[in-house]
Amino acid sequence: MRYKKLSDKKIIAWIEQNFEYKTRRDGEEYLINNPFDGDTGFHFNISPDKGICNDWRGNEWVGVNPKTGKRNKCSFLKFVQLYLNCSYTNALRAVLGATEDIGSYLRPRSQDDDVKSKEEPSVCLPDGSERLTGSKDAKVAKIIVNWLAQRGLSEEDIKLYDIHHRGLEVVWPYYEYDELVYWQSRSRINKMFMFPDSSVGVSKGDFLYGFDLIEPASYLTITEAIFDAHTLGDQTVASGGAALTKNQIKKIRLLGPKDGVVLAPDNDKAGIKSIFSNYKLLNGNNLKVYYSLPPEIKFTKNGEKGVAKDWNELHTHVGMNHREILQSFENNIKAINQRELVRLRSEVSR
Repeated sequence: MRYKKLSDKKIIAWIEQNFEYKTRRDGEEYLINNPFDGDTGFHFNISPDKGICNDWRGNEWVGVNPKTGKRNKCSFLKFVQLYLNCSYTNALRAVLGATEDIGSYLRPRSQDDDVKSKEEPSVCLPDGSERLTGSKDAKVAKIIVNWLAQRGLSEEDIKLYDIHHRGLEVVWPYYEYDELVYWQSRSRINKMFMFPDSSVGVSKGDFLYGFDLIEPASYLTITEAIFDAHTLGDQTVASGGAALTKNQIKKIRLLGPKDGVVLAPDNDKAGIKSIFSNYKLLNGNNLKVYYSLPPEIKFTKNGEKGVAKDWNELHTHVGMNHREILQSFENNIKAINQRELVRLRSEVSR
């Protein structure tokens, strides 16, 4: 099913309402100052008819296309989403206005999701949860915010992902189409994880963390853990485990990543083995599949030596910054073919 296309009139109205601008080619292109880098030369180009944005100096802020290995030109809605630091759904609402129905611009839910929403109890965040941003318990919230900062999350990330807390317990909500569908929490003190009660009828394997922040019909990156998804950022979801489930494959199909799926598991035996099973599931659904593994970098932390195995550890244990980690991720993207599968099997044996 195709997505309904935003009209050029809606795009133009939003640009003119929010930015100082210039036009060229008889209004076919709008030029604004890139809001992400202090631009003052109107280098950022928006084509309302095509719904595409492009900074002629380079699009480092957008991300890499796994198919070409080159920086993406950015869709207009992705630009709005990044500019407003909001979900894809809220970006649509911002452009369309409060009165227009956004349903036709979104890929519909599956029939299974509709049945579940009617038959199963609704999921609620654990009692006592509140948003970290604006928490009533400022002292405890600051402890959590500082800890998340050590893991690489900014205050903007905390707002974007709507991260909550309950005392010294961090709560990560899962949203689909702006509805809470799941959550998981972790204690700051003893690394204890909690999830909704099994009586709710759903499990972690039914969802993808970060679903609502993904631009449909683009590309998709999949990590194992939530912190790894935060580390890689844009267009990234967390599966909560190495092997994808059939329900998670359904969610991926709803997002329709026509430019491909990049598997970004941990660089350990379970992670590498998961590439085989996940490739089989994704390739069987006519999706282009790539993978990228975090480099094996030795570190010494608190007197103990080790080797980084996941993307977040490149920050917390090795000390790489966000740009360096993304560059490593992009440099290591490989298309999965028979030659790569043979090489990966030798890695598992090793």
